[in-house]
Amino acid sequence: GIWIIKLKAGNYCSEFGQRSCTDDEVLSLMEANDNHAEEHTVAELIEFCVHGRNAKSGTWTSKGVGKYLEGGKAAGGQLVDQRFCPRIV
Repeated sequence: GIWIIKLKAGNYCSEFGQRSCTDDEVLSLMEANDNHAEEHTVAELIEFCVHGRNAKSGTWTSKGVGKYLEGGKAAGGQLVDQRFCPRIV
């Protein structure tokens, strides 16, 4: 899945690496395949990406099942942190 993710509070640092997000910070997410929006905490997003849908990942409206890291590197599991390029939307 491709997600466009922003901090809901918008409290970004002025320099890269100046701070890290906490598990309870709320994220605004938009799934690129259908442009639907969801809000989840950092912890819920990580749980969804690793283990998929469960009680710890919260309720997702995405058609995807998560588990982006299932099977590890050998199975092609990966996450990519990439700057958003608005020209491709």
